[in-house]
Amino acid sequence: MVKRLVWPILTIFLVRNQLSPTEIGIVFAVGALIGLILEVPSGAIADRIGRKTCLIISMLGCAASMFLFWLSHGFWGFLIANALYWAAGSLWTGTHNALIYETLKELGRSHDIKKVFGMAVFISQITTGVLFIAVPFIAKYSLSLPFLLNAIVYVGACILTTTLVEPQRSTSVKEKEVGKNFLGFKTFLTHKVLLSTGLFFGFTGGINGIMEDYRQVYLDAIHIDIIYFGLIYCALRILVGVLGAYSYRIEKAIGTKATLLLIPATSLLAYAGLAIFNSYYGLLFIVLDGVQAGLTAPLEQEYLNRVINDSQRATQLSIFNLLEHLIRAGATFIGGVAIDFGGVNFGFLIATIIFIICAPLLLMNFIKRMKFS
Repeated sequence: MVKRLVWPILTIFLVRNQLSPTEIGIVFAVGALIGLILEVPSGAIADRIGRKTCLIISMLGCAASMFLFWLSHGFWGFLIANALYWAAGSLWTGTHNALIYETLKELGRSHDIKKVFGMAVFISQITTGVLFIAVPFIAKYSLSLPFLLNAIVYVGACILTTTLVEPQRSTSVKEKEVGKNFLGFKTFLTHKVLLSTGLFFGFTGGINGIMEDYRQVYLDAIHIDIIYFGLIYCALRILVGVLGAYSYRIEKAIGTKATLLLIPATSLLAYAGLAIFNSYYGLLFIVLDGVQAGLTAPLEQEYLNRVINDSQRATQLSIFNLLEHLIRAGATFIGGVAIDFGGVNFGFLIATIIFIICAPLLLMNFIKRMKFS
C-alpha cells in the first residue's frame, strides 16, 4: 500500500504550476539520479542495521517529501521535494523485497516467492487503485491537498512498519557484510547470470519511466478530464494486481521463455501505439503497459533472488534498483526533451526506437545465461 498516491495528478500538478515539459523532465530525472546515488549505500545500510529500521526512516522521509510538495509553488521547491522522495525511497527499494524473501526463507517457503510477491502486488495495486479514484476529485477542489493527505498516509504506514518482525540474521552473515565487497559492485558485475538478469529487467523497468512520467501528458493531450485520471489509474492498478497474482500460473501455462518474450513485446506495442495514435485508442495501449507491469514484478523478484546470496541480498537488490534508476533518469529526461521538441507522440516514438534496439539483445542474453529449458 506504500505508494505515492498523488501519481494520477503529479505531472498535471507540475504543469498547472507553470513547469514546462523540460523542467518536469529535470524534476523527474534529478529525483531518479538521487535515488541512483543513494540506492546502493542504502542497501548496504539495510544489510547492516536491519530492514525494519530502514523502512521506518523511508516512510518518514516520504511523508516529509509530500508535505514539501504541498507547501511549494515553483520549480526549485518541487525539485527538492521529489529529490527527497527518491532519497527516502532508496531505503525502501531492495529492503522490503529482501525482508519478504528472508521471511519466506526462515519459514521454509522461499520457493513460493513468485506466488507471495504476486499476492503482495495484488493487494498493493488494488488498494492504491481504489484510492486513486478519489485523488482527482480532491484535486478538483484543491490541486495541492492530495499531497498533504498522502503525507498523512505515509505517517500511518510508518506506524504499521513498527509492528513488523524481522527474521533473525546470523553473526557470520553480518561479518561478511563489512568485508572488501561492502558495496557489492564486484559481485554484481562479475556474476554473469545476475548481471544479465539485472540488465534485462532493469532496462524494461527503467525505460518505462517515459510511460509512467508522461502518461498524464498524453491523457491531457487527448482531452481527458483530470477527474477521470483516477479511474484510469485504478483500472491499471487492478490489472497489474490481478496479473501479478496470477503471473506464476501464466508462466506455468505458457512456459518461461514465452512469458519472458511477452514482457518486452507488450511494452513495445504500448510505446508504438502511443506514438501512432493521438486519440482515445491510446487507452488500449496504456492497458498493455499494465499487462507488462503485472507480469514483470513477481518474475523479476524470483529470478533476482534466485541468484543472490544471503549476505548482501538488500545490497544486490539495491544495485539492481540503481541500474534501473540510471536508465529511468536518462529515459525521463530524453522523453521530456522529445515531448518539448515534437509533442507527446514523438516522445513515445523515441521510446519505441530505443526499445527496438536494446530489448531483444538483453532478452536473448538473459535467456542464454539462465539456461532455460
